[in-house]
Amino acid sequence: MKSRTSLFAVTLLTLLSASTAFAQSQLNGPYFLLPANPTSADNLKLSLTDQTCGGIRQYIGNPYRVSMSQNNITVTLGERKTGPVPLCPPPPSGLEEIDLGRLPAGSYTLTLTEIQGYNPSGMFANSPFTVTDARTTKAAPAVRLDYSGHWWDPNDSGWGLFIWQDAKSAVDSTLAAWFTYGPDGKPIWYVFQPPWSTSNATMETALLQTSRPPGPSVLPSGPTTYVSVGTASLDFTNTGTTEIGKLTYKFTGGATVVRNIQRFKP
Repeated sequence: MKSRTSLFAVTLLTLLSASTAFAQSQLNGPYFLLPANPTSADNLKLSLTDQTCGGIRQYIGNPYRVSMSQNNITVTLGERKTGPVPLCPPPPSGLEEIDLGRLPAGSYTLTLTEIQGYNPSGMFANSPFTVTDARTTKAAPAVRLDYSGHWWDPNDSGWGLFIWQDAKSAVDSTLAAWFTYGPDGKPIWYVFQPPWSTSNATMETALLQTSRPPGPSVLPSGPTTYVSVGTASLDFTNTGTTEIGKLTYKFTGGATVVRNIQRFKP
């Protein structure tokens, strides 16, 4: 059951503060990247705060387009407003953020332009910034690739796996949530948190099923409990990509099952 999914966005935005290579003065306007010192583990965004309350707001960024050629990134704004905007709030509540993506370590440039050729104050071209490697100081088995996202088995529609990988963690902490169907045909889901044994394969860990009693109101009346129902592990060995892998699991008293999984693309 292919469902529309928002795949963890990869945002790229971080450049600047007066102390960084991509200083705010280089932007020539109230635009800045977050975080100010990006690493390969960060989701980066370009923040736009070019608004004049009680006057004229020159443009808004949404819709917008982000393109990249080699290490050169261009943000093209898609809509312009030239009339009064009486409800325009001041920053920070008035800012607009544009997702750029998660970038590997390296040197980049950023250009901000407008799709109709209209260039309000503050547009800029080829402003440099640097992304540092978040993993260089990690001990083995530091994971070199990012497997976060929505995975599925194309041969079993309705089956899926969400993987969250914390690249900022010293051990690349990972949480996987597996949604499938139980023996009675009803939807069911499990979670597991496997530690990594190599840079692209995890150890076997407990496969957990969680539950909690219903409450008289919206909130449950009791705490969440869990029970181990088997074991599971992930393996991306020899794939050379973050697009395919394997899930191996075994329910208590059952046989070992290996599923070929791939990243979900709607």
